[in-house]
Amino acid sequence: MSEPAQPSGVGLFVRSAGMRWAAILLVAVVSLSLVLFHRHDGTDAASGEVPTEVSGVPSSPTYDQQRRAEVAVLLDQWAAAVRSGDVDALRGLMDPRADPSFVDAQVRRAAVIPTVPFADFGYELGDEPETPVPPRIAEPLDATDIWAPSVYLRYAVEGPDASPTRRPVSLVVAERNGRWGLVDDADLPEYRRHTWRGPWDFGPLAVRSVPTASGTSVVMGHPDREQFVADVAAELPSATAAVTEFWGEDWARDALVFVASSAEEFGELAGSDPSTDVAAVTVSDAPTGDGLHRTGQRVVFGPDAALRLTPFTVRSVLRHEITHVAARARTADGTPLWVSEGFADYSGYRHSGAGFAQLAPTLDAIVASGGPPTALPKDEDFGAGGTRSSVAYESAWSVFEFVADRYGEPRLRRLYEALASGRASDGTIDVALESVLGLGRAEFVASWGEWVAARSR
Repeated sequence: MSEPAQPSGVGLFVRSAGMRWAAILLVAVVSLSLVLFHRHDGTDAASGEVPTEVSGVPSSPTYDQQRRAEVAVLLDQWAAAVRSGDVDALRGLMDPRADPSFVDAQVRRAAVIPTVPFADFGYELGDEPETPVPPRIAEPLDATDIWAPSVYLRYAVEGPDASPTRRPVSLVVAERNGRWGLVDDADLPEYRRHTWRGPWDFGPLAVRSVPTASGTSVVMGHPDREQFVADVAAELPSATAAVTEFWGEDWARDALVFVASSAEEFGELAGSDPSTDVAAVTVSDAPTGDGLHRTGQRVVFGPDAALRLTPFTVRSVLRHEITHVAARARTADGTPLWVSEGFADYSGYRHSGAGFAQLAPTLDAIVASGGPPTALPKDEDFGAGGTRSSVAYESAWSVFEFVADRYGEPRLRRLYEALASGRASDGTIDVALESVLGLGRAEFVASWGEWVAARSR
């Protein structure tokens, strides 16, 4: 899946003694990408430093440089107050005309965030041009300057996050009497500006840290899901060990798991609007550097997961999602869903002891009445809902179960990497099948169909 690109922005700042307006026209395009594994990240923050000397001659900072430096200090103070739970300091950072609902939300966050084991937590200025400040916000403030800079929340959770991830904040700040204050972080839909909300924005948290293969994994959810949080935390060590035994050790071997309590929270944490029929998703930032390093990897369980999943399905879904985490660095955007989902399902059900009819009941019934499959699932089948989605997932799993049964797991792993190495086309799929299994697509599909028919009988 792909996340909508962020829009071009037209920068406007308001600066007046009474209310004088100055406009700066700036345009920028910022792209973001989402995988079913998704992404929200930003550019590196500006340092906020201002030049003090050019060719040995002292120089004064420009107004924009001075403003960035002063607001960068405000952002540091905001992060410190929230992270430490210092409500008095937090209130002192608010503009006198700040939105009361924003102030109340920040006070609630300040009660929750100290319970999260953050390795890093801060706010930083981005490099994108500022968003216009809508008159509906600017006029009631009547401040000397009103600014909507590009801002990102930077955070990392102790244990699973080797590097911080960044999420957008739709912030407005105001200056009056020589002092900058926080005004609001509400979305600005007219400019497609959005503030990402973390689990700590949806109420108190139950947090479990658990040792896993290479360090510490963390599960967090709300008190109404505390038992499910405990169940997932108990399953995590064996899940990471099983995925490592299957995939190998070339991944972090830990996980950060969020458990949502509402559809709104699930959509926010997943970075999209997943159906509540989906038990869990895995999200990730885009690759950086060598194209392999991924930050922001999270497994997110939906609000109905605690009610819908049995101990067996908690085990298989968690292993499925952690397989996505392990394989993400080797999975290109545009990989067919029958490849990514089928491979993860194979890993999730591996060594479960369950039979074909139990793991693929819909496919089993269709094959029994209508004959074996004759085509690989299409991406659109997976999101169609109902029987069509069930058949797509079950068929994808059966493809990889067939390969493992017929050719062994080492070649199954090689096939996955060949199929997931770049954006797929009919030609690249044909090349991968031929190079790893020595089969053309028609022969591969026919052999898989015969295997499925035999299992169904």
